[in-house]
Amino acid sequence: MQIEHVRIRLSYDSWVCEPLDLEALDEDAPFEVDQQAAHLFKHPHLGLDDVIDVWDADPLFYPAKPPAHWLMIAEVDGRVLVVPLAPSRSGDARACRPIGCYEATSGLAATYRRDRDEH
Repeated sequence: MQIEHVRIRLSYDSWVCEPLDLEALDEDAPFEVDQQAAHLFKHPHLGLDDVIDVWDADPLFYPAKPPAHWLMIAEVDGRVLVVPLAPSRSGDARACRPIGCYEATSGLAATYRRDRDEH
């Protein structure tokens, strides 16, 4: 997957580790899911299938606050969903860990839609 839609709105003085390289992620199987699976499912009616739907929906990526490196955001079935992404625990640059999945706030959804319209 070629990542073309990256919005940088925040800057950090330094990363705790190297920033997650979105271009290196495996197009077909980018997610490493382990202990954080329970966190993904704590939000009503959202789970790993929704994370995959966001990935498949040509998402935009925004810098995130640690421990996530990026917020992957896309509109799925009329809802703007947010998936914070952290680096793989195994060190595999082709994978990342989705550490949540939730519906965007109204402000973030508006920002996403405005940015999406610019493309």
